[in-house]
Amino acid sequence: MTTQSGKSNQEFTFRKGLSGIWLFLGVILLIILAMSIFFVVTDITVDGNARYTDEEIIEASGLETGENLFFIDRYEAASRIFAELPYVNDAVVARELPNRVRITITESSAMAYVAAEGKNWVLDQNCKILRSAEANELNSLIRVDGIVPVEPKEGTVMAVDEQSGAQLRYLIAILNQILTRGMWTDVDVIDLSDVTSPAFTYQERFTVRLGENEDLDYKFGLLQSAIQQLTESDAGTLDLSMDQQVHFSPG
Repeated sequence: MTTQSGKSNQEFTFRKGLSGIWLFLGVILLIILAMSIFFVVTDITVDGNARYTDEEIIEASGLETGENLFFIDRYEAASRIFAELPYVNDAVVARELPNRVRITITESSAMAYVAAEGKNWVLDQNCKILRSAEANELNSLIRVDGIVPVEPKEGTVMAVDEQSGAQLRYLIAILNQILTRGMWTDVDVIDLSDVTSPAFTYQERFTVRLGENEDLDYKFGLLQSAIQQLTESDAGTLDLSMDQQVHFSPG
């Protein structure tokens, strides 16, 4: 049997619990109200850009002043930039309290080109297709032979057929090594006809053979060390495909 005192205690506990819920909801509403008032985006800044203007990058991001700082979708904004601006290699969108969004851009380097469908397609270090170019624009780029893009499209990584997947991965690794080591102005042609041993011409006097796609960082280190020990009159083949050493054959 429930006594009057027991009923009173239950009613008090219920009212206390209900008051706690309303208090909690009130706090949440106050937080939301404060966020909407005090954390409104008033400034969008862009760093790292050279090819595109700040305005072009902000427009591509879809971000606008007046939005709530905490409700913006940073990853969606970065994806839009990457998709709409081919020369953007990476985009990071960060919140900076109380009211700023900072977009940091890493731009692609136009390094190489490959021919397909009657056009020359410019590639960055990750084989992203940047644009098509006329023949007279290609003097400063590396020509890539032995691989053919499938339905090339600007702003996307070069697509290849199933049999050429290993070649594409190897090409990306080679281009990144060449870029990182500051060698790309001295490389004329990369030949991927034999994926087990791609070759490239260097300084117009060496043919470099790389062998399998393994220990590439080590191989390029060996290559640069070997070239430093040769004279300016030396020319021939530098073979890195065997026993973790460089084999030089004059000629």
